[in-house]
Amino acid sequence: MSSAEYHAQGFNCAESVLLGLCEEMHVASPLIPRIATGFGGGIGHTGNICGAVSGAVMALGIAFGREKPEDRATRDRLYLLVESFLGEVEKALGHLDCFSLIGVRLDTEEGLKRYREENLRERCRSIVATVEEIAKRYLSGKGNPER
Repeated sequence: MSSAEYHAQGFNCAESVLLGLCEEMHVASPLIPRIATGFGGGIGHTGNICGAVSGAVMALGIAFGREKPEDRATRDRLYLLVESFLGEVEKALGHLDCFSLIGVRLDTEEGLKRYREENLRERCRSIVATVEEIAKRYLSGKGNPER
């Protein structure tokens, strides 16, 4: 199932992207999507980094992260990969933060009301799909780790 399909079911952006990418990688865990829940709405509805982006970075960590603290080479390679990924997402979307992407603060009554009235969830679904598409390239080794 795609990340956008998970989003259509009611998962938040972070959960949706993590679920979709983990399915693509054949990774299953009872921690997925739970680990991503707090990242929705730009981390706890604060409008910071987009939840879809956070979910994708988590998936990249699952695929390419380190297991031991002394493995600095793996850590550094992932940092470069994430830096490049973020640059591509920002180029595609114009911003990385939830507030700039959807134009409302979800941690306010007024913002939530506008989000619902203007059906901004559809905008989020488009963002989820774009982030997933870019992240899949990185997971397949076709992303550019050098910007």
